[in-house]
Formats: sequence, C-alpha cells, structure tokens
Amino acid sequence: MGMLRVEARDCAAPPMWTIKAEEIPAEWERFETALTKTEEELMSLKQRVEKISGATEAAIFDAHLLFLRDRTILGKLNKELPSRLQNIESVYYAVVQNFMEVMRAVDDPYLRSRVLDIRDVLQRVLRNLKPATNAAPQKQEPVDSCILAAYELTPGDTADLDKSRVLGFVTETGSTMSHTAILARSLGLPAVVAVPRLVIDSRSGSPAILDGYDGILIINPSAETRKKYNTLRAEREKAYRELVRMRDLPTDTLDGRHIRLAANVEFAHEFKSIRESGAEGVGLYRTEFFLLGSDGRGMPDEEAQYEHYRRLVEACSPHEVIFRTLDAGGDKLPFEPLVEKEDNPALGWRGIRVSLSRPEIFKQQLRAVLRASAHGHAGIMFPMVSGITEVRGALKLLEECREELRERGQTFDEKMRVGIMIEVPGAAMMADVLAHYVDFFSIGTNDLTQYTIAVDRVNYRVASIFRVTHPGVVRLMARTMQAGVPTAICGEMGGDISLVPLLVGMGATEISVGAHLLPVVRVAIRHLSYEECRAMAQKALQAEDSATIRSLSHSLALKSYPQLF
Repeated sequence: MGMLRVEARDCAAPPMWTIKAEEIPAEWERFETALTKTEEELMSLKQRVEKISGATEAAIFDAHLLFLRDRTILGKLNKELPSRLQNIESVYYAVVQNFMEVMRAVDDPYLRSRVLDIRDVLQRVLRNLKPATNAAPQKQEPVDSCILAAYELTPGDTADLDKSRVLGFVTETGSTMSHTAILARSLGLPAVVAVPRLVIDSRSGSPAILDGYDGILIINPSAETRKKYNTLRAEREKAYRELVRMRDLPTDTLDGRHIRLAANVEFAHEFKSIRESGAEGVGLYRTEFFLLGSDGRGMPDEEAQYEHYRRLVEACSPHEVIFRTLDAGGDKLPFEPLVEKEDNPALGWRGIRVSLSRPEIFKQQLRAVLRASAHGHAGIMFPMVSGITEVRGALKLLEECREELRERGQTFDEKMRVGIMIEVPGAAMMADVLAHYVDFFSIGTNDLTQYTIAVDRVNYRVASIFRVTHPGVVRLMARTMQAGVPTAICGEMGGDISLVPLLVGMGATEISVGAHLLPVVRVAIRHLSYEECRAMAQKALQAEDSATIRSLSHSLALKSYPQLF
C-alpha cells in the first residue's frame, strides 16, 4: 500500500493540488496566458531560424505551433479539468503525456519522432504558466513509498527501478507474459499490467493498493479494504518467513531424487544474496542487463566483463554459475544500432544469431567467461539456438578462445560445461542430435511456448491463449528431457508450483527461478514423490488439451503441499 505516482519518461510532473469548481475560469485564464506567451516564443524562434538558415529549416516550428492549439488536446483538457478538479498544469501534463505515450506506440517512425516536438511544447507551456495566487500545493508523498503508474515500462526501465523507493508498478500496456512482467516477478516486485486509461484517469498522490497476486489496482481504498489487505500482507509475510527457514534443506523428493534448485539472476546487487537464499548457484545469469547497461558507452571490454563475471563466480562458490551469452535483438545493441526496423523481431536478428555474426564481440564475452571459470565453477550456454550449424559455430569460436587464452598463459577451467537454450521447436525436435555436442540443455518455457503455438506473449489480444501446458509444448519439453543430457527449466513455468510436479515427472534435473520463489519451490519439491510425478506425467503426455494437463499436475500439487495454496 502506498501513494500512486503517475510518471512519464520525458519531464517531471508539475506540483498538483485540488481546486474548486468556481476556480476553473481562473485556471483557464492562466492557461490561455501561457499559450499566448509560448506562441510568441515559438514565432520568435521561427523568425530567428529563418534569418539564419532559411524558410525550410524554420518550418519545423510550424508543427510546434499547430500542436500548441490542437483541438483534440484542448478538448480533452476542457473535459478533464472539471472532472479532476486539479490545477490546470497538472491536468495538462496528464493529457499531453497520455497523448505522447500513444504516439510512441504507433507503428510509424515519422509519427513517433514527433514526440520530441510535443515534449518541447509541453515543457514551454508548463514553464510559462504563471503560478496561481491562491495556489496551495499539496505535500507530495516521499518517493520511497510509491506505486509507479506508467503507460508502459521497458525491461530496461524495470531493471532501473529502485526497490527501496518503488513498492510496485502498474502499466496501461503489456501482458503478464511480457519481458517486463517476467522481470518484475524475478525481482519480487508486485506489478499489474494492461489497465485501460491508467495514465489519463490516475491522479498522482492518490492512496492506492496494488494486489500483484490477483492483478488488481485499488485507488482510494476504504478503511475496511485497507484493514483486509494489511491482515493479508501480515499473513503472507509470516508464511514466507517460515518457508525461508528451510533454505538449507536439500531439494530432494520424498523418494530421494535430487533436483538442483538454482537462481535466475540479472543484477550485480543480487550477488551477495544468492547464498543467503539457499540456491545451489545460478542456473541463469542474463548477461545482457550488464552488457546493455553501460550508459551508451558501448559494450564493456573483455577485462571489464571478466571482473564482473569473476565476482559472481566467487560469490557462488562452490556452486556453479551458468552464464547465458548476450540474448538481445538488433533493436537494442550496445555496439550497433539497427537502422531498419524488423517486421518480426522475435523471428529476426537476435540471440546467438547476433553473436555469430559479430565474432570479435562474441569472443570477448567467451574469453571473459572462460577466465572467470578459473575462480570457481562456471558454465556457459547459448540462446536462441535453432539447429546444429549454430551450435558448431559457437563451439568453434569457444575453442578459438581457449587457444588464445592458452597462448596468453591465462588459466581457465578446461572442463567448463557448455549448454544451449531450448527455445525454438526446431532445436527441441533435434535434441537427441544436439545432445552429442553439449553438456546440458536449459528450456526457456516462455519462448518455446510462443514459437510452438504461434502466440505473441506480449500481445494482449491473444495473451489469453498463451498456455505453457499446450500438449505440443509439453511433448517438446519431454522430448528434450529424454535426449540424454541434464535438462534445466529456467523459464516462468519453473516458478508455478501447480506445474512443478509435471516438470519433475517429465525428468527435469534442475529448476532455476527468481530468488524470491526459491523457498516456495523448495518446499514443493520436498513434498513430491518422483515416481508419483512420473506416473502423472505419462498421463499428461497423452492428454489432448492444455486444461487436462494443468489439472493433472495441479491435483497432485494440491495433494502433496496444500499449505502452499
């Protein structure tokens, strides 16, 4: 529970205070004065540029002037001001920010580029709004107790959130299976997505409750609702503390089958907490958050990567750390911008395809991981593998890196494990062949599902039919696990305690999840019988629909650990 903070990425929100209905004419008068002053500024700028560079260059300010008096914006403002009864700069800011976010979502480069012009006009108008003589701005809630509301958040935006200041977030766009939502769950950060009219209808400073379990945002909750959620939070925190006390217990099933329980990690500040969580090392370290977070200075060089990876290996010793090589698309690379937009980026230049096409950049990362392996127990895996050619290409470059390090006299683990992500149906179908080339598989359940059933997991129109228990997906997973090498689950499915029995029964040897999920998954595994899970999984593999498969697994989960539900 906290105060709602409506935020956009362009400029800081102005102070907000409530007004009375009879103050609306005075607010409009202030606004009209600001528009006139802004108009004079823009005309002056246009004339100066015209004298220096000519009429063509000066015409850029025509767009600014048109937006300044845009009927759609003014009409929306005229409607929202009496509805909100807030000072006009606060309402104008909300209306324009909502318009800008919609413009960003338009699939037209020219229209998206106009956002900068709109932002300039917004800032000028806000700057020219003369303060009201009777203004009494409300004291703003400290930023360390807020729920962030935004039109959208990218995974990078989410990664940058300070958990000590942000209690959770809610967005107008997105889906529960988007990378942003997945990252939020990995961070243990409550989040609700796809809330219609969020930005335009929300008011900064409003008390709110964010229920991440049921996907609910409650603005201005009643005293009874507050009491209910305070009680619920206390009960959940107490139950979670009980689970955490079991962190040192082995993750063995009732009949003695060990399942390695590891952590998915994204950020350096998580390194120290890995051992405290009871994880058996790191099953997935997403290196792209480090590689892409270098403030525009380009890819960190080999030495910087080595030092970063070494710290993680040492923090997890004697357990293993699995480093996934750069898994990013051409739309976001630290060393090369993608000039032309890809029509289908999920099927485009991403993952191992990018790395193999830029071998020198790729080899920097490979050498850095190899060198870090000398300080503990490390492994490496390649993402977005679709077939044997990519595996051979990556292994060839890895061997070249080994030779180069030997020539330098730099040590590394000669037996470091090498694996691949199984995310593409073609790779799953070829698992028996690929198993001859690598030491392990790691199934990315989200992408494997997306590619198998042709459902864009971030498209809200089809998100409801995104099902990891689709029979086709489950059979591909089982085929992968039967290929003869250890197989981990590092996707969202591993954190769903209803489906842990299915994963164990199909033969998963490792489950890697966000650190906050480790206590729950550990208890689930310890209450399962492997033989019982195996029998259930055989039935699931014969099922004709996803609902039956989920029901079979959920029933066994409910029987085995009812206390977790």
